[in-house]
Amino acid sequence: MMITDNLQMALNSIRSSRLRSFLTLLGVIIGVTSVITSVSLAEGVKRQISEETNKLGNDVLTIRPGKALNKDQQGFIVGINTLGGASTTAILTESDLKIVRETPGIEASTALNLATGLPSYQDRKFNDSVTIGTTPELPSMLRQEVEFGRFFNDSETEKKVAVIGRNVAEKLFDENVPISKSFTFRGHEFIVYGVFERFQSASLSQGINFNNAIFIPYEIAKSVSGGTSQLYEVLARVDDVEKLDEVSKDLSSRLVEAHAGQEDFSILKPDDTRAVTNNIIDLITAMIAGIAAISMLVGGIGIMNVMLVSVTERTREIGLRKAVGATDRQILSQFMIEAAVLSIWGATIGVIFSGLISLGIRILTNLQPVISWQIILFACTISVLVGIIFGLAPAIKAARKDPIDALRSSLL
Repeated sequence: MMITDNLQMALNSIRSSRLRSFLTLLGVIIGVTSVITSVSLAEGVKRQISEETNKLGNDVLTIRPGKALNKDQQGFIVGINTLGGASTTAILTESDLKIVRETPGIEASTALNLATGLPSYQDRKFNDSVTIGTTPELPSMLRQEVEFGRFFNDSETEKKVAVIGRNVAEKLFDENVPISKSFTFRGHEFIVYGVFERFQSASLSQGINFNNAIFIPYEIAKSVSGGTSQLYEVLARVDDVEKLDEVSKDLSSRLVEAHAGQEDFSILKPDDTRAVTNNIIDLITAMIAGIAAISMLVGGIGIMNVMLVSVTERTREIGLRKAVGATDRQILSQFMIEAAVLSIWGATIGVIFSGLISLGIRILTNLQPVISWQIILFACTISVLVGIIFGLAPAIKAARKDPIDALRSSLL
């Protein structure tokens, strides 16, 4: 009965000063919203990247310049070099590509090089585009269908033709199926042969968004770039997935020998690719969660401030209750319940806001946040604990008031 009475008094106190109570809740609301949104966004991106990797297959090795992973002698990951792939000195060469193709156990491979420049069509340019030189094996390697038209074949590797991503079709040509239309790239005319179906790419993943990509023949990319195109990735499929580790080690030793003993490259298996990207996402999530924790701290301080003001304003009430027999524990309980109610309200509003934000992200972007009950429970529990902890000092102050002094000061 006493808990019910204290709860009712807490609600009455909050309602009597709605604006002040709402401003007090803002810190908690922002903190809970930030925690749930950032973690759900990170989890969604991880799932999207996992789906991308699974689509590529468990039998594909990705070779990139730079050292992205640190492994022990048994091949286990012991560290991740986030900036490994951004090295300006580490490169892949045509010799490396030849080594990949000649390694036993590799049944197919495709190279991807980058050609700098912006495509133009009539008076339009697509500034977010990336032009990639590659081989006819790319669609089968990526397990990606050409939705309209077709990909160029082995007999067309010397022609100036292109297959484009969906965003290029929509932004550069302003239509979905610009088959047979031509565009200009570095002063050369290219004819569109096909349009890929939309790649389910995650915006925070390490790889290039292929929806913004223009794919042209590998040798043509080198030619129009004046030999300056950069080989940035090689995909290699093994003939037996059970021998993936064995082939990876063999290929690594061959490349190390070719690089004069320097392991300035990365051979990523599907699980390694997920590890590299997930590490980056975890760092971003931790940073956002840290900012959210500060918001919760601010919210807790706000609760403490409003409770201290409440204790001062309700000195007469405290004196009367203690004069008629209320114990220190009962007074303490009354103010602790009020602090808990403020925290619970803030957490509830934060959960609702995070749900609306996640819905908006799903509608307006290609990201798919995943909200789990575990993160909701965690965020709400932390917010309630923050409210209770910061509400403890005002509650103790109220409980320790002398009834005579309280009544006397209320009359002054």
